[in-house]
Amino acid sequence: MFNIGIPELLIIVAIALIVFGPNKLPELAKAFGRAMREFKKATEEVKESFEAETKDLEELKGTLTEEKEKFLADMVEGASEIAEETSTPSEATTERITETEASALAETPPIEEASSSSEGDKIEEEKKEEPEGAKEGIPSHG
Repeated sequence: MFNIGIPELLIIVAIALIVFGPNKLPELAKAFGRAMREFKKATEEVKESFEAETKDLEELKGTLTEEKEKFLADMVEGASEIAEETSTPSEATTERITETEASALAETPPIEEASSSSEGDKIEEEKKEEPEGAKEGIPSHG
């Protein structure tokens, strides 16, 4: 444990015998033995609790991984269903679009006609504002 050989151990015992005396040495040895036993027991308990927590975390990790894989599989399945729906619209949707487009086309004039008629209206208004006899581009001296 501490890599102490027989000669070193004998020196430590001799010094302890001189310092504490022959009456106290057995009591100190018992106290040292109890302390070592308690230390070993506490170390084993910490090690066991650490292993139990690690096992719980591994189980939680496995559960989360399974749920993640299931979630991703559901997302891929849902995306493929959406892709199928958008690539082949139903007949009702096609009919609705057709009816909507038809009603919009019937109500509004074509864009070209609307813009040309509004331009014509503007030109007519400008002619009304000009005094009679004035021509465009020719100065009047009059």
